[in-house]
Amino acid sequence: MGSSVASVFSSSLLLLALLSVVQAEVLFDSNLTTGRNTLSGAAPLIIANGGTSGLYPDQTLFAYQDALNTSSQPLALLCDLQLTKDNLGICRTGLNLTTSTFSYKYNVSSTYVVNGVPTHGYFSVDYMQADLLNPNFTTAVQPNLARSPLFDQYFPLLSPDTVGRVHLSSPTTFWLNVEYPSFFQQHPGKNSLASYLTDLLASPSSPAYLSATEVGILRLIGPTARRSRTSLILKVLDPDTVEQSTNTTYGTLLQNLMEIRTYASGILVPKNLIWPINDKTQYLQAHTNLVEDAHKAKLSVYAYDFANDQYPNSFNYSFDPIAEYLAYVGQADFSVDGVLTDFPSTASEAIRSEKTQQNSNKLVISHNGDSGDFPGCTMLAYTGAINGGSDYIDCPIQITSDGVPICREDANLIKSTDILTNHALWQTYYTSYAGFQNGSSGVFTFDVPWADISTLRARMYSPNAPETSRNTANDNVEGVLTLANFLQFAKSNPGIGIYIDIQNAVYLRMAHSLDVVDAVINALKNANLTSGTNKVLIASEDSSVLLAFQQSLPFLQRVYHVPSNGNNPDIVTLPEIKTFAGFITIPAQLVDPTDDASKNPTYFLAAPTQVVKQAHDQNLTVLYYFAQNEFSSFAFDYRADPIMHINSLVMYYNVDGIITDFPATAYDFLHRNQCYKPTLSTTSPNYSMLTVVPGAFFPAPADATAPTLQVSEPPISFQVPGGPTLSPTAAKSDAAATKMSLTLFSTLSLTSLLLHELL
Repeated sequence: MGSSVASVFSSSLLLLALLSVVQAEVLFDSNLTTGRNTLSGAAPLIIANGGTSGLYPDQTLFAYQDALNTSSQPLALLCDLQLTKDNLGICRTGLNLTTSTFSYKYNVSSTYVVNGVPTHGYFSVDYMQADLLNPNFTTAVQPNLARSPLFDQYFPLLSPDTVGRVHLSSPTTFWLNVEYPSFFQQHPGKNSLASYLTDLLASPSSPAYLSATEVGILRLIGPTARRSRTSLILKVLDPDTVEQSTNTTYGTLLQNLMEIRTYASGILVPKNLIWPINDKTQYLQAHTNLVEDAHKAKLSVYAYDFANDQYPNSFNYSFDPIAEYLAYVGQADFSVDGVLTDFPSTASEAIRSEKTQQNSNKLVISHNGDSGDFPGCTMLAYTGAINGGSDYIDCPIQITSDGVPICREDANLIKSTDILTNHALWQTYYTSYAGFQNGSSGVFTFDVPWADISTLRARMYSPNAPETSRNTANDNVEGVLTLANFLQFAKSNPGIGIYIDIQNAVYLRMAHSLDVVDAVINALKNANLTSGTNKVLIASEDSSVLLAFQQSLPFLQRVYHVPSNGNNPDIVTLPEIKTFAGFITIPAQLVDPTDDASKNPTYFLAAPTQVVKQAHDQNLTVLYYFAQNEFSSFAFDYRADPIMHINSLVMYYNVDGIITDFPATAYDFLHRNQCYKPTLSTTSPNYSMLTVVPGAFFPAPADATAPTLQVSEPPISFQVPGGPTLSPTAAKSDAAATKMSLTLFSTLSLTSLLLHELL
């Protein structure tokens, strides 16, 4: 942290300049404001919880500015009020200041009784406002450990007056929330809160909405609020929690909505009071009638607790926050009047989009079927992928010890089957190979005969565990599929494409004398899928495999699968790939890699890469490998929003297709969501999605080189039945992947405008 006000604000202002770059192309369609099932019929209000608090420390100017730049209207900026020793306000959440601030002057800790409970900590009522707002002593930090600490200690705290002035210069509204009315009514002096609110409501910074967790303060300031045209909102806590001023539970208060209407115009409620979630299964239960009943009482309903990176959440949403918002604002029979969220840009996507048929030439290819929702490579997963809109369903090929090709996402059966419950089986086959999967141990398909594998049941595999785990409700329901089973199923679904990913062919040929290529060719011939009229893609990370198919089944299209470790000096180049494949899958770390910050990763995007463009220059169709919905699977730049990730892949990088664990999410965005309009320019008022600019947070230095595709090829040849021996051609790379040493704020200019506004 800097040693002066100017140094702290310089850092903040640098990042503010950056925001104008990151958000330059955000335009929202403001016409979708009528015909809603809200109380007024207008679009639901987006309430930014401290601004974009999912990315920046909350209730700072940068968090608020980001919300303004990336969200649609109507928008409200929320400040959680705390009072200081001199009875002035600051915007902070939670009574203990150390959870969301850093200060060199924290030297007074206290124990106060809060809602009847002795509570120890550092309280705003023990400090003067000037000290808490002075950036030389106190700055904001990110309290959520799942989020980036990158911006900690850069931004000063704000007062409600400052937030009010922000909204005066923009089309937004100001929402003030009072979480502990009884505590602040007594500290630092009797009636402190009522006195402060009376003055604030009479000022130019008066909030449009004022919510509080207690009935008493709402009744007390009611006349003043009516004069200032401030809407009073009762914030409802857990139904079993006792409301302090009435000594009754919130659940009891909600039983008399007409009584609430006498002192408030709306209620702010936990979202699970509208859509309860079964704690055991994490499935949604039937929605309650709270919204409909409140609307009958002429009460607006606002829901809180929305965050893209919230876990656990209902499995009904498939880790897609858009799906969650639509459950609250997109129902045919009801809609909440607003949502309080840490990620207002995502709420905007949900509220400002309409489900309508769109044309897109981008391919959606499943990854182990709909493996985000069902155990991978099962009939359930493949059915889910087809129902979700996949253009192609995939079978990742493994092979048994007796030569039966099967669909399994990994050769190690421990990852996605119940083999550990069969002690005799796994103890018989448990082993490791120095030349396979870095010598890790497991039970591998190529060691086990089909008769034994056929007894196993599929289980859910969660690549992002333990941060997030997928739905295990369908574990042990289905067995392992053979390639023949898969092809028969695919053929029974007209129009669906087949994507066959041949894995480990070289290793299996050399180390275990198992010919995967021959097994797949025979399966395709048996299924009568060998002509140019069939939608069949053959993928492999070994060029010799694709050359073998080029020779044996030339009408099938071939996909060169760039391995995830494809950064080695001896490579197959893009022009060479074009000679044996028309498609290429490129892994995420070569398309939108995160910055490594000299081996100390920030998990923000690095500088833009050119690999997709280079592949397009060779007329290769580029498939991104692979997309997931879980917030922990992509860079912080995407705001824990899988839709924003997909949008940037197709709009910024122009990939031709996406291989994904959640095909329905990709299909819905590409084909049914008006937020994505690929035929329109970014200046069209209907173009509403934020396209993330890679490297905006970490601009590359002038001498940096973007990663270049480099693929190591093994020295192996396949003998094609009836044809010549085919082998790959290796070549040297003309450019090595370069690691970038990047400095935050390094390319931004200084300004003093904001400093003048605050001081």
